[in-house]
Amino acid sequence: MISKSDRKSSHTVKCGICHGEIVDRAQIYQAGINLGVVCSECYKHFSAEDLEMMANMFIAYGGYFGILKDSDFSLVKTLETVLKNGLREKKIVNTEQINIRLMHKALLHGISPEEYIQNLSLLVED
Repeated sequence: MISKSDRKSSHTVKCGICHGEIVDRAQIYQAGINLGVVCSECYKHFSAEDLEMMANMFIAYGGYFGILKDSDFSLVKTLETVLKNGLREKKIVNTEQINIRLMHKALLHGISPEEYIQNLSLLVED
């Protein structure tokens, strides 16, 4: 007879950030209340604040870290697209909305929050 706990152990657990399969359940970290679990690699690589922000973004807007990693990503082109779409849809686009959209796109392309901030700083300096 299979007990309830045996069925749970065969269930695949995926990281809420990178969607990597977590094989060793002793290596599961709780990202925050109701934010899912995080693998040891993401836990080591990102700060607790970044993990919470990323988990919230993926819950709100979908996707996961690096899902589009193989494709080209340009912060400038993405910014242009976000602005054009906002103007075309006649929505008021403020800097906070732009930053959230850009950050989400960067995360989907495997760019960490730290790298995003560095790239944004370079863009502003030019």
